[in-house]
Amino acid sequence: MEKIHSKKWKISSVEHHFPPELLAEFGLTPLMGKLLAKRKITTREEVRLFFQGGRADLPSPFLLPGMEEAVELLFSALERQERILIYGDYDVDGITAVALLLRTLRPFNTGNILYYLPKRLEEGYGLHQQVLAKAVKYGCRLVITADCGITAITEATYLQEKGVRLILTDHHEPGPQLPPAAALLNPKVSSVYPYPQLAGVGVVFKLLQGLAAKRPELENVLWENIDLVALGTIADVVPLLGENRILVKEGLRQMNNTANTGLKALLAQTGLAGKQLAASHVGYILGPRVNAVGRLGDPTVALRLFLEEDPARARKLATLLETMNQKRQRVEEKVQQEAEALIAQSPAVDKALVLAGAWHPGVIGIVANRLADKYYRPTVLLSLEGERARGSGRSIPGFHLFKALEECADCLIKYGGHECAAGLELEKNRLAEFKAAFIAVADARLSPELLTPALEVEEDIPVEALTKDLLADLARLTPFGEGNPEPVLVCRDVNLLACYGVGKDAKHLKLKVGKDGASWEAIGFNFGAPTEELEGAKRVDLAFNLELNDWNNQLQLVLKDLKLAEVS
Repeated sequence: MEKIHSKKWKISSVEHHFPPELLAEFGLTPLMGKLLAKRKITTREEVRLFFQGGRADLPSPFLLPGMEEAVELLFSALERQERILIYGDYDVDGITAVALLLRTLRPFNTGNILYYLPKRLEEGYGLHQQVLAKAVKYGCRLVITADCGITAITEATYLQEKGVRLILTDHHEPGPQLPPAAALLNPKVSSVYPYPQLAGVGVVFKLLQGLAAKRPELENVLWENIDLVALGTIADVVPLLGENRILVKEGLRQMNNTANTGLKALLAQTGLAGKQLAASHVGYILGPRVNAVGRLGDPTVALRLFLEEDPARARKLATLLETMNQKRQRVEEKVQQEAEALIAQSPAVDKALVLAGAWHPGVIGIVANRLADKYYRPTVLLSLEGERARGSGRSIPGFHLFKALEECADCLIKYGGHECAAGLELEKNRLAEFKAAFIAVADARLSPELLTPALEVEEDIPVEALTKDLLADLARLTPFGEGNPEPVLVCRDVNLLACYGVGKDAKHLKLKVGKDGASWEAIGFNFGAPTEELEGAKRVDLAFNLELNDWNNQLQLVLKDLKLAEVS
């Protein structure tokens, strides 16, 4: 281990106390009541929705402004068998959103629904007028965007001038001016919709849900494809609460018995076939493979996988995704090494990191995320090519990245995103100017406390409370994700019975801890071999997730951090 103590443990407190009758009604322990309150789930209806919410609890799609117009436009286009272009994004959210539209609508408009996904490396994010011009020439009378378009003023105006109607569906932050779309669906544009944190595929789901009110035969087809909604929602790291929680729960249930030939092949390829799927499987195994083809090449490969009906072709596409993902891992490792070398050359680390190099633009977002975690700084990585620099940024809690870029807008050609992640493009000769402006925003916004790595801890409990009953209680909180993290618990002053490194080059740390004759195993992935300080310790404080070890069916503490216990 490089360090015994690297983070500040922030144990959140809540004022709310659940009445005993509410705990009894839902079979909750006081600890579970605290965990719910920390997620701002405090009323009986909120608790019911969290544990028992299902399809019937989804809000009406017509609460989303623009839905009436969007449904009427799409209904009419299908009735008239008009040629339609669906224009998506190249990430998992965009790919699944386009797949959902195609799988749901194509049976009702055979041969007249086209799609387009821009290539990240050649075209970049968003609508491109030359593509729209081809669609107009080809006779498309309706364009539907999926997970993009909220800042595409010029492109929307072009379609308007050509007499082509535009249904714009997106979930990214709107700018000061909205595009002139015939119908615009974005829960962040209005405060009316009860769940503004939908992913792009979630907004598309609401559109199709609205359409099903006029075309009831769509209903079953839509719900057969709810696994795509879960895949895109989890991968886009939106809060898994409220409506998103219901969509993901329903989607994971469907994914376990998916009717999607391509998704079935991907599950087999990744060794997940037959397993009870969790959000973590999607976020860490499926999502990166779907993203890989868009990062390094053509995202339509992943889209074709989700549209494929032939098992043999689906297996070939799933294998290709695996190959591309392995290549992506090698490329990003090289970029990270070079970026860290630049950081090492700097005399001091600023409150934000802005780094540029001749790097593969498809992986800089992943590397920016890793560096933001490692150095605990808002991080922007820029890929230099010709006279332009295209970048990707990731942030830390307390620093709104999109708003920071707004303050640097004079330096940028374009930018977009949200609080935690964003994309941007600028002229290469303005790089120094942008770096100075961005760091100035960070200097003004980030206090020393915000720059101190913190581990959010849910509860401090005695080690003897670590039982399979507790694990079963915690499992009721699944699916875990943004807004509903897997609880990090703390046990203090635990006897350290053994510690040693495991895995290749002792990459992981294994502990055996105990108290009053009982013992538990703990594993710290990528913690490294124990230090002399730890080997000589008698007692430790542990921060961890509680899990079940698949190999021996015993409880296991998956370490997030540890400290030497204070000597009393």
